[in-house]
Amino acid sequence: MGIKESNKLSVDASFKTPQSCRDFFKTKSRARLTPVEDVSYVRYLVWNCDGTSLLSGSDKFVSTFSFDNSSKVRFRSNLAGHEDNVDGVAAAKTNPSLFASCSADKTIRTWDARSTRYASKTIRTWDARSTRYASKVTTKDANLYLSYTPDDNYIIFADKGDSVGLLDLRANAVLDTVAFKEETNEIVVHPNGKYAFVGMSGGKVDIINLPNLTHVKTIKAHPYLSSCQSLSLSPDQKYLAVGASDACCSIWDLEEMICVRTLQRIDYPVRSVSYSHCGNLLAMGSEDHFIDVAWAS
Repeated sequence: MGIKESNKLSVDASFKTPQSCRDFFKTKSRARLTPVEDVSYVRYLVWNCDGTSLLSGSDKFVSTFSFDNSSKVRFRSNLAGHEDNVDGVAAAKTNPSLFASCSADKTIRTWDARSTRYASKTIRTWDARSTRYASKVTTKDANLYLSYTPDDNYIIFADKGDSVGLLDLRANAVLDTVAFKEETNEIVVHPNGKYAFVGMSGGKVDIINLPNLTHVKTIKAHPYLSSCQSLSLSPDQKYLAVGASDACCSIWDLEEMICVRTLQRIDYPVRSVSYSHCGNLLAMGSEDHFIDVAWAS
């Protein structure tokens, strides 16, 4: 089975060639720290859909950040309500003000950046048109990962019980939940909205169909004793990057379903992988004290 649906992407002059990227990072190599009020650490980072805001999950807070004219990150607010660590944050695909978070307190909450109000201990959706909260939906376990579908009508989530569920935001109901025999990790949804990729233990990535959550195919991406912990789809939808606990990142051609490259420059499990907006660069994060940026084209 091959998955192929690509779009033309714009590329900044700084990222057209490997050498232009090196020149860019020579002048942009210093990190600028942004203090966050009442937060001890950051567990998760994600951009909103138009790149104007940065969202983070931490100890009981979802923090929001904006940018000034000099491109400096500015702390905006902490959204309180979670009673334990915020393990995941997902941004809506079409509305830059909407996002969702999940926590070890067994809740998923959806937020509107234009409001500082929070949801209850169960899932609530914020209806921006009527300025009220919709009815609540409960879940069975603590949730670790979540992702919107391209139309923002659904949220797919994975919990500590190694189950994957699908929440219909229009009906405010969990449509289905599927239990897996292996550990479930990060989830990404293909832009066509038909498939989701689930990182698994045993070195596997499962492809499931949406919205019925049926199994389509298993990619044996890494050795059996490793766990596929992080996933990222290239913006042109041609490649899937898989970061694993064996300190490697594999890149898979989704049309041919073959591994085209393996990156092995870091010493610890790959906790996060992310393509640049143009798809030419791939960043990997781990317990190493640096971010590895690779030329991915």
